[in-house]
Amino acid sequence: MKLTGAQIIAKALKVNGVGYVAGIPGERGGALVQSLLATGTEIPFIQVMQGHNAVHLADGYFRACGRPMAVLLPVPLGISKALEAAAVARADSSAMLLISGGNGTQDDGYRPATRTFREHRRVTSVDQLAQTLRHAFNSLCGAGVGPVSLDIPAAVQNALAESSPSPATLRASHEGLRPVSTSDMETNATVMVGARAVQAMARNMFPFDRVMSLWSANEPVLGWAVPAAIGAKLAVPARQVVCVVGAGDFLQSMQELAVCMMHSIPVVFLVFSDNSQAPSNDEQIPLDRYRSGAFSLPDGKPYSPDFSGIARLLGLDAWRVEHASQLVPAFTKALNSNGPSLVEVVCGTGSPSL
Repeated sequence: MKLTGAQIIAKALKVNGVGYVAGIPGERGGALVQSLLATGTEIPFIQVMQGHNAVHLADGYFRACGRPMAVLLPVPLGISKALEAAAVARADSSAMLLISGGNGTQDDGYRPATRTFREHRRVTSVDQLAQTLRHAFNSLCGAGVGPVSLDIPAAVQNALAESSPSPATLRASHEGLRPVSTSDMETNATVMVGARAVQAMARNMFPFDRVMSLWSANEPVLGWAVPAAIGAKLAVPARQVVCVVGAGDFLQSMQELAVCMMHSIPVVFLVFSDNSQAPSNDEQIPLDRYRSGAFSLPDGKPYSPDFSGIARLLGLDAWRVEHASQLVPAFTKALNSNGPSLVEVVCGTGSPSL
């Protein structure tokens, strides 16, 4: 039976052990999503709110388990916001397969730099697809780890191949990337930490050296932690996964909380924010509202959204902590929640910027 290009892609992902594909279908990816979900393939598709967050999600997935995900971008790579996210993954040696679809007649204004991807290839014919996919997985699994990009136009995805490739012609010659084992990290919990001073706060709060594994992006990019934590939970569903993030960082990707609800992914989000309406006392956790990462109204009064309220509107269990004595009880409830949850920690003046 002849297969379409989309079916060949799905088959290649399956035989090479890809457990999830994340992204946004767009006009050029609908056929591929249908092929992923078809009987015999059945690879879950995690639809995100913004395409570049799918790259961060796959980044977190790889860090937690050592296996690559695939990412489906909704627009040609040359105009995608995913390039920065891919650069972060490359800098931290995080492997994934990015699939984008151009219009098939031009390079869409982008020729990727070698520092962004381990490899980038453009597929112009469905008959090239099987060999290109096998080469891509060999590149992912070989020496040196990082993202690999394939530009596969919609016309190629929808075309019928002259012959159906066998699993052997699609499978990488390597056995695959080494999964992270219990000798590499403790198994009790995984903590994904955002950028800026929240990293120091997280290290002070959690005993990473004894019972947890800590991950943060080496590049100080905002918006990484939330989708990365979602990816980590997909990778290690039996392990508690906590995302520790500051307000400015959280605002970059908080819409991805909806992904946790849609796919029942129980991540705990610990968000540090500032709010001038909170009572001021010596027990409050300090925050310097005048430094980068704080927000204010036109009259200079400190301002912060009601993050716990936003989380509840999205369907999460959420708690607001305004005094230090409330933190442990709220965090314990969040850890014991049956679904995704959020704890907003309202900080006072004096701590580092978040």
